[in-house]
Amino acid sequence: MPPPSHSTDCVRWKPGRRGGHVESFFLKANNPRRPEQAFWLKFTILDPGSGTEAVAEVWAIRLPSRGGPHQAAKATYPSSGCRLTGDKLDLQVGKCVLQAGRTRGIVGDGEEQICWDLEFDYQDQEVMHGLPHRWMYEASFPRNKVYTSCPSTRFRGTISRGDDRWEVSDWPGMLGHNWGAAHNPSYHWAQCNLFEDADCVFEGYSARLKLGPWLSPWLTGAVVRFEGTELRFNSVSGALNRSVRAELFSWSFTAQQAGWRLSWQVEAAREDFAGLTYINPGGDENYCLNSKIATCTLQLQRREQGTWKDVADLIGRHSCAYEILVQETDHGVPILV
Repeated sequence: MPPPSHSTDCVRWKPGRRGGHVESFFLKANNPRRPEQAFWLKFTILDPGSGTEAVAEVWAIRLPSRGGPHQAAKATYPSSGCRLTGDKLDLQVGKCVLQAGRTRGIVGDGEEQICWDLEFDYQDQEVMHGLPHRWMYEASFPRNKVYTSCPSTRFRGTISRGDDRWEVSDWPGMLGHNWGAAHNPSYHWAQCNLFEDADCVFEGYSARLKLGPWLSPWLTGAVVRFEGTELRFNSVSGALNRSVRAELFSWSFTAQQAGWRLSWQVEAAREDFAGLTYINPGGDENYCLNSKIATCTLQLQRREQGTWKDVADLIGRHSCAYEILVQETDHGVPILV
């Protein structure tokens, strides 16, 4: 595989192209001294693919503490009035800007308005690719692409809601990017770079693909960077993983590859999720149950002389980004935007 780069870190949407398109750049960070204080920002493009003009949106969520109340705002603009650059990371949507190492913006009104002005480390980051082969990011298969441009960055600046201003000083976080013809109909996704007493980054997913009127079994992949070594559990042959346990607010699996074994589990209480409505190009809706303060555990073992040896037993306590996409409405999570 070629060395990681930011070469795909630009808008992949092409105006006028046939078919629908959804695309997101998303950022999150946790307060390292109080991880349950976190924020999430997302720049999106939604093209219905039916001759109707595409829209660009900016979403913002602040999570002041466990159990809420979560604070959310969103702004929507016609794409023709936005700067959506296709050769570098440079977006301007309304009053919101995302560039390499910088983001600022204002969304919402009155007391619910969320404002931010943040810098983050960009040039020193090594991209984490969720798909097993680089050619998959240019090919038609799979339909949905995901990677993390900045898997273990640091944010500095401010983010405010009304008069409540947070000073952000070296908060660990990430910048990710995904796109496709539509939102995947069902998935669990998680990312954590704030484990207790460990240098580790995890990102993984279990997704069910649409196959005509049916959904596929869970297809799973993950990448772990532990103490400078990247471990990839995302091969095509290992995607159909029967160990997956995907419940409404929890997800776990085990995976083996190249002499390593990964055991993963993440969960969060219902009140630690914010509900978001994701609209597909065809107009149908999915619901994203979004938490940035989930708790995860990660175990690594290495096979030596026919025996599995324990290498790491880690916990990310209320510091894990965890998203669940569902089509059902009976999940009990309030839909904020």
